[in-house]
Amino acid sequence: MLVHWLLLAALPPALADASPRLFHRLLDPASPDAPFVPRAVLSVTGSRHAARASLAPAQSLEADLSQFATALQHTPGALYQVALEREGADPSTWDISSVKACYLPHSTSEEITVHLDSDGTPFAVDYFVGPVPHDGSCPKHKRSHRKSNTKIPPGEASPESESAPELFHTQNTTILLKSPRLPPLPSLRVPPPLTPEGTPFVAPPEKSFLQKYWMYIAVAVVALMIAPGGEEEKEGGGGGGRR
Repeated sequence: MLVHWLLLAALPPALADASPRLFHRLLDPASPDAPFVPRAVLSVTGSRHAARASLAPAQSLEADLSQFATALQHTPGALYQVALEREGADPSTWDISSVKACYLPHSTSEEITVHLDSDGTPFAVDYFVGPVPHDGSCPKHKRSHRKSNTKIPPGEASPESESAPELFHTQNTTILLKSPRLPPLPSLRVPPPLTPEGTPFVAPPEKSFLQKYWMYIAVAVVALMIAPGGEEEKEGGGGGGRR
């Protein structure tokens, strides 16, 4: 099986010793719940940025997928479910991810995202297949037609029947590991100052240039007005007229 590696979070060394298992089943909503069967064992090697995740498929995986493919012809509304085993817990409490089973015959890849808690322990799984129609509807099956002059032997399927689809999505599997991330901390602002009455303090409006320096301007004007420049001019003019 071709498996692509992708690590989105640093993992502690303790996770390398844990080997949680993935189970799967084909569920028909109109029928009683079918039991889960083993699909693969999840293992993680290394730690931090060098950690890698891999899947060891169960021996019965191909047989189970073949059985699911045959059952798809009779259960158009079935769901394909992947579950993460919780050691010592009842299967009804396992974390389950579901996709429409009608996508499987047309899918060429699958993606398994394993969510880790703060201790690096898997607690949830997300399962996706691709490609998926944009509108989410089930792809239409192509039926094989016989020639009109061909006789159908007794017991053989009708012309509208089709062979069981083959499931190739497990040949291209991507494993993602995700750990929780803390949201960004809010930016704190200093509260505005308050008056003794508890109301926001309003700063007085800034004074203009004249409001700030009018006293100095007035003194300068008065000093210019009382300066003895006029008498000196008179004296200078009279002295120039004498002979």
